[in-house]
Amino acid sequence: MKKILILTVTAGNGHNACAKAMKEKLEEYGDVEVKIIDVLKSYSSPINIWVADKGYNIAIGKLRHLYHMFYEHYYKQDPKNRYQCKAQGVAMSLVGGLLKEIYDFKPDVIYSVHFYPAIAITNLRLIYDIPCKVIVANLDYVNSPFWEGCIGVDYFVIPNDDFTAPSIEIGFKKEQLKPLGLPVNERFFKEMSKKEARQELGLDNDIFTIMVMFGGGHWKGGFNIFNDLIHALGNRKAQVIMINGRNKQDYEKISKMKFKKNIKVLNVGFTSKVDLYMSASDVILNKLGGTSATEMINKKLPIIVTDTVSGQERHNLDYLKSKGVAKSFKNAKELKEILFDLMDNKDHYDQMVENVLKLRVNGIDNTAQFILNQPLAHYDQQKIDKIDYKNVFKNVQKARLKANKVEKRGNKLKNA
Repeated sequence: MKKILILTVTAGNGHNACAKAMKEKLEEYGDVEVKIIDVLKSYSSPINIWVADKGYNIAIGKLRHLYHMFYEHYYKQDPKNRYQCKAQGVAMSLVGGLLKEIYDFKPDVIYSVHFYPAIAITNLRLIYDIPCKVIVANLDYVNSPFWEGCIGVDYFVIPNDDFTAPSIEIGFKKEQLKPLGLPVNERFFKEMSKKEARQELGLDNDIFTIMVMFGGGHWKGGFNIFNDLIHALGNRKAQVIMINGRNKQDYEKISKMKFKKNIKVLNVGFTSKVDLYMSASDVILNKLGGTSATEMINKKLPIIVTDTVSGQERHNLDYLKSKGVAKSFKNAKELKEILFDLMDNKDHYDQMVENVLKLRVNGIDNTAQFILNQPLAHYDQQKIDKIDYKNVFKNVQKARLKANKVEKRGNKLKNA
């Protein structure tokens, strides 16, 4: 039986959802034992847990401009400072607990969906033997800050070949890079016709259908965008699916609204059937995390995004706009222009769908098969028994600082 350790971090729900989906996919294939660990909740401090989850959600919801400023600052940092990057403090808090977890569980493969555990393993490997293959997946359409600290893993799963050169620039070797696609839940890749989905949801089959989804986290712009959409449609015939998630306030506001007869609104709270609603839609208005973007792409949907997105979502938007699968708007007028163009210009709409299909890939199946094809690992129990876990942090810290000096010395020689 192959043993697989999946490492995640609660920072929003995307990483955990991808970890869970991978566990389910691996178990579909049979003889495996899969264990998921939230590394911050297991090995780090309450403040690091709060910053990664609650703090992150507050930053992208209420402090977007400030968050974007910090993101861009770290995005532009020299990747050669990998052993001193800002994420090192959190990553170092994981090393003792993570090493013990690895040696107790003895996985054949470690699969990480976040850079924190990948940085910790890169540091651990400076001094400790971790014989299993370590695979880390990027869940965005950009190499966000701190991926440069993860070069000690065996493989880096990237969305496609567009990310090969940028990954090499931050320190990865070409043989480490695997362009397998973003590994999101496979249910978004499964085929379902619009007719079938609309029939199940009680929607008309031949009316242009727009899905809006901004629920969850600390995002407060969903209702305003929905309202702008309704006003933009005016007397145009359309169906609107509004997914509010856990935002009960917006759900109740919309429930009390009156709509013209030409507009049919399906007001939805939290749902586990997002893939069904996407299947029924012609276009989607959403935020643009990498996992949600991939779900939309796998459902063959042209994407419309508010121009206020920040951080990695801004880079995701820039990339997807360059591929012709997304458009952005700054105000209600621009939203109206984009919508009417897609509703009235079939050639333009079809071209966007064709562009979406070029990016569509079953990343979770590709990655799962790659994980399962890795060899079994062999651990030296005698060496493991001699480890004093109380000294792991100190030992790794010394090794990290030494590696930093060696890298700086090497960079000086290259530049001389």
